[in-house]
Amino acid sequence: MAYRSKYHGRYSGIGAMLSRPWLQRPCRDAAVRMKAAAEAHAPVGDPAEDKHSGRYKASFDVLPIVKNVPFRGKPRMRAGAQLINSAPYAHILEYGNGVTPRYAVFRKAIDDLKAAHRG
Repeated sequence: MAYRSKYHGRYSGIGAMLSRPWLQRPCRDAAVRMKAAAEAHAPVGDPAEDKHSGRYKASFDVLPIVKNVPFRGKPRMRAGAQLINSAPYAHILEYGNGVTPRYAVFRKAIDDLKAAHRG
């Protein structure tokens, strides 16, 4: 008969681990990899015609965050990192608006990182 392991997770211990500051470093490292992938897909206009050429690509930033993630109805603070683009037209480039085509830079960056971890 094969031995069958039994694991009973302690939610308080897992929650304590997820709220520790040292967990922000791996989250930040993942966001930095995502930033590099997003910058690779960012459109850059022709400098002769576009006075903001490269502004979108240079506007990516990684921020540390502490987010409230409720568990069983109680607030729990969790460490993490956030990738943002502070260009005023970032939403238009991501989703398009009829005049500007949809570039989906963040979606392409996510797809690249998923493909890198598949095999």
